[in-house]
Amino acid sequence: MSEEIAMFLGSVALLVNYLIFSAKTEMGTKLSIRWPWRKR
Repeated sequence: MSEEIAMFLGSVALLVNYLIFSAKTEMGTKLSIRWPWRKR
């Protein structure tokens, strides 16, 4: 049971990190106000 919970939390963490990374890289150019340190 604990292994299933750990796998679930790990997959959710990876998904959230992927969404944040994609938002910083792809949407960073369009929404420069949200990520001011990302200058392209």
